[in-house]
Amino acid sequence: MNLGLAFSYVFKDKEWFKKILMPALCMLIPVVGQFVVIGWGLKITKRVIDGYEEDALPNLEFGADLKNGFLAAVIQTIYFIPIGIIGGIAGGMLSFGMSDEGALYTILMILGGCIGLVGLLLAILIAFLSVAGVANFVAKGQFGAAFKIKEVFGLVKKAFVSWLLYIIIQSLVMSIIAPLGAIACFVGVFLTAIFSNAVNSHLLGQVYNKATTPALESVEVL
Repeated sequence: MNLGLAFSYVFKDKEWFKKILMPALCMLIPVVGQFVVIGWGLKITKRVIDGYEEDALPNLEFGADLKNGFLAAVIQTIYFIPIGIIGGIAGGMLSFGMSDEGALYTILMILGGCIGLVGLLLAILIAFLSVAGVANFVAKGQFGAAFKIKEVFGLVKKAFVSWLLYIIIQSLVMSIIAPLGAIACFVGVFLTAIFSNAVNSHLLGQVYNKATTPALESVEVL
């Protein structure tokens, strides 16, 4: 992955401030604005996948971005439904076991713990699959592409290190860069959040390209 480009490409666009300001203003709209921002970011991912790595900053298209952002959120939700079910079962067993005594208590606590552990491991796997699924949806332009499990699993398997780095970097960018806007003013928080989104979206496109083309795994800092 080219980390340097993911941070610098934004400023290569002469209208970069305007293009970041518009989605930042959309964040002021409850719920709907979040979907618009997600969809806007996914257009960056698509442009990177299509080979426009240095010219990836798009204009805001409210309707289209809202639709794609909502679909991406639905994809993530569907992927994590099994985790919710498993977590509910494990939690129910543990709670019921704590209210009982004797052998049943021991059995339920052990079963609840085992199911919880399985759920944790599955959650880690799904964290990778859900991100790759969204990327596949963006690349193919088809909602069903996100749930072609064999294909999505192949994407994760082929470039596992890159997906892992993406998830780590995404967390760091959102937790470090996004809050920096508070130093400037209230609006600054939204601007830095959009910039963080733009960085992560660019990286997602890069990782998808890594997973779909034969290449050595490497990270370019500059």
